[in-house]
Amino acid sequence: MSLFTYALTTYNQTDDVWFTIRYIVVATLFISVLWIFSKALTKKNQMSLKGRKIRVLERTLLSNDKSLVLVELENIFYLLAVDKTGIHVVDKRDDLDPMDFQRKSTVEELSFVKQLKESIQKREKTNDNNQ
Repeated sequence: MSLFTYALTTYNQTDDVWFTIRYIVVATLFISVLWIFSKALTKKNQMSLKGRKIRVLERTLLSNDKSLVLVELENIFYLLAVDKTGIHVVDKRDDLDPMDFQRKSTVEELSFVKQLKESIQKREKTNDNNQ
């Protein structure tokens, strides 16, 4: 019983402060280590993806379990049908241009400068029509 009362009587507020400081430091170190580890894994995966020879150019879902996939392998294009039973080659072509299948990002299509020019032109037209 004296051990229990000793613990109650020797309570010190500085112990709480040091516990809090240690907790914050350990939590910060733990999160930092996780962040560094995730960055290292991301770089490793990006480096391994650069040297790949197979590229999926298009994928079209036909139903829940069936789809068509256009794949490029060493400048030869394969149209593949994918379903529950497996993958089947539908067509093989070597005369396609891979640039036809690259999508433009919305940033390129709707850049700020282009939007600004269009907005100014619309305002000028409405101002001309109002006068």
